[in-house]
Amino acid sequence: MVRYSIILLSFHFFSCSKTKNSTLLTDILFSMNQKYSSVLNNPNGHHLQIAYTQIDRNSNQEPIFTLHTFNVDNKKYFYPASTVKFPAAVLALDKLRRYESLSIDKDTKLTIASDKKWMLSLASDSSSKNGDATIAQFIKKIFVVSDNDAFNRLYEFLGQDYFNQRMWDLGYSETRVRHRLSIPLTAEQNRHTNSFSFYIDGKKMLDQPMHFSTLPLTVNSTYNLIGKSYLRSGKLINIPMDFSSKNYFNISEQHLFLQQIIFPKNVNSDKKLYLRTEDFDFLYEWMSKLPRESRYPFYSDYDKYPDGYCKFFMFGDSNTKIPDHIRIYNKVGMAYGFLTDNAYILDTKNNIEFFLTASVYSNDNQILNDDQYEYDELTLPFLAELGKKVYNYELSRKRNIVPDLSRFISQ
Repeated sequence: MVRYSIILLSFHFFSCSKTKNSTLLTDILFSMNQKYSSVLNNPNGHHLQIAYTQIDRNSNQEPIFTLHTFNVDNKKYFYPASTVKFPAAVLALDKLRRYESLSIDKDTKLTIASDKKWMLSLASDSSSKNGDATIAQFIKKIFVVSDNDAFNRLYEFLGQDYFNQRMWDLGYSETRVRHRLSIPLTAEQNRHTNSFSFYIDGKKMLDQPMHFSTLPLTVNSTYNLIGKSYLRSGKLINIPMDFSSKNYFNISEQHLFLQQIIFPKNVNSDKKLYLRTEDFDFLYEWMSKLPRESRYPFYSDYDKYPDGYCKFFMFGDSNTKIPDHIRIYNKVGMAYGFLTDNAYILDTKNNIEFFLTASVYSNDNQILNDDQYEYDELTLPFLAELGKKVYNYELSRKRNIVPDLSRFISQ
């Protein structure tokens, strides 16, 4: 257990590679259903890593954090999948603030060119209210249904070198974002990012040219070989899949980055994001918004997009509607057998709040890219029960000061 003062948040803990298991978190885990014994008895084989932060408030409503971890190893690789979309959304808003003198903001119409034959252009977005493509619309789709194309557009807006350098400057030195998602491009192609144009009332206000990143993205993770074989273009390759050229976003940096967004005045406050109150409010609204609550973009099929579609903790294994008094501000990831959720969970009825970040892996046949993973059978129910167990513990935990959650109640 590590307890932080309100300004915490130096990186001395997170710079450690392997962390000591919390007794409390271990007890919570081993109180779970016996059907998860295969995961708990072999956490390394399932790449299980968990960070849980309790939040107490002082008399000034400033947060005091108590961190609990289980099997966290900041160097051991797991595939972050869509969790990298979270910093992409934040940094896109951060970058836009640099164009304020041109009156360009998240709602400004944009177009994207196909500067090379393999690039995809974009002139509009039918999911938005007026049909325009905007940074805001990409961010909405990223959080509500984890849209891959929306992330790719933000990746292109940021550029690979800016994306990574900005994360490092903010203190997240282990993060590596190397590629777009769900598009089979080479490492060289992913260094190229499309040109953007921004328009106000039909007038072009800014051209951002195509960019090529020259920033070295060294391999800083270990155990990068996963599985026994993998499929490539329908052919079975009988060697482990090498993830050393994939994106990397470890549990500790995910956990701390979310804390910085939720408590920007208290966490990592010496590493300033160029965000204003309205930017944070926009993030909070869409980080917690459920598909049934969204109008632009609109998702009418509840069977396809239930409340737990992008809320794995507590609700990811069912079609249960999330009660109005529970809000989850998070970003999930699911790919290659890895399942991850990074969440700030609050209950305005019972006045509780906590951070929970976890990643787990299952792939019984040890073949990558065959889409035969045990998400529904094992890992989604595991994360759902983990969330419920931590939530129930939080319900029973005594707090000396009731947290003021009014900023989130209005979202």
